[in-house]
Amino acid sequence: LRKYSLFGILECMIKRINIAGIELDNYTVREMLMKIERHFDENSFTTIEEINMDTLKLAKSDAEIKETIENITYTVIADAGILNAASAESMQRKHEIENHDFFFELLKRLERNHKKVYILGENDADAAEEENFIKDAFPKIDIIGKSSIAQDSDNFENVVNDINVASPDVVLSFLASPCQEKFIMENKDKISTNLWYGIGNNKFMDKKPSFVSRLKKMLDVKKLTKIINNYEKQEEK
Repeated sequence: LRKYSLFGILECMIKRINIAGIELDNYTVREMLMKIERHFDENSFTTIEEINMDTLKLAKSDAEIKETIENITYTVIADAGILNAASAESMQRKHEIENHDFFFELLKRLERNHKKVYILGENDADAAEEENFIKDAFPKIDIIGKSSIAQDSDNFENVVNDINVASPDVVLSFLASPCQEKFIMENKDKISTNLWYGIGNNKFMDKKPSFVSRLKKMLDVKKLTKIINNYEKQEEK
């Protein structure tokens, strides 16, 4: 029989965490990048979505969003408070999440490997801002197209057609929930790309969080901790 050390078993256990019935991946940045590179080598379609507190809140009340998260190839925890609430926090993961290491390391590799990138924003102004931010940080990255879609729009056909004409290696989506989940759920079989990376309306590009936003995060962690505890008590019955 193959023997496993206690450390090895614990290491395996924390790669996925259960947040009140919602399973999330908890790989290190290095582990996730290795998985993405393998999918590129296999030329298989892969979906990634960054999950923050707001996405989790919506998933608890919206079955479609929960289903989408469950069907994403890999989830990336984008808020260290999620690990805190789940008592799964480590210094390494906290540092990686707070510094958005996965985003920057992935784009660094896309730039180095000459991957073609397409940007999808909530509106034209946001898409242009996101393109400028990425070009400033990664001057040699190959952005071959961008488009936007209204948050309340149900017609994704034009955007899908534009993506397919461009035929990028990677789509970087900055759509907010629930539009992002709705878009990928309806169109994952229609999009011509290797990697869909749902970043969401992540505001880490702008500036350091304000006192109000930090306070909100603290309250969100307390609420999420309570939800997790209540869920676990129900499961024990």
